[in-house]
Amino acid sequence: MYKFNALLFFSLSLVAGCTNVVSDVARSIHPAAASSLRATTLFSAASEFFSEAGYQCNVYPDPSALRCTKELRDLYIHQSQAVVQIYPRDEAYPHTLVTSRWDEGLIPGEFISSEFTNPDVKAFCEYLHAHALGSCRIIK
Repeated sequence: MYKFNALLFFSLSLVAGCTNVVSDVARSIHPAAASSLRATTLFSAASEFFSEAGYQCNVYPDPSALRCTKELRDLYIHQSQAVVQIYPRDEAYPHTLVTSRWDEGLIPGEFISSEFTNPDVKAFCEYLHAHALGSCRIIK
């Protein structure tokens, strides 16, 4: 009976998985002084930028939000994806930009980095600034 329980436990541990989520700092997107950055313009620019960087983007109408995902790692035992989301906030911070990494699989969280910075988000903020659409500021 002991061997059966040990075998059952070992078998279940191979099938059971772990999900870990790690986020980068949140940023607010502010329109440039000479522009009024509307959601449609922002989502169009962001969707084009992130699609060229290998993301798949979807716009959700209620509430209006943009969500882009990109596979970072797709192994049999472990998958990772980066998620970028832009959604409206309030008058002080018109739009919020957040990014996170989702890890799913058989590798325990203790062996996965708990820090994440998305270089694509930094590049998007530089893109907004270069095209005089807006700027990103870290939300503290």
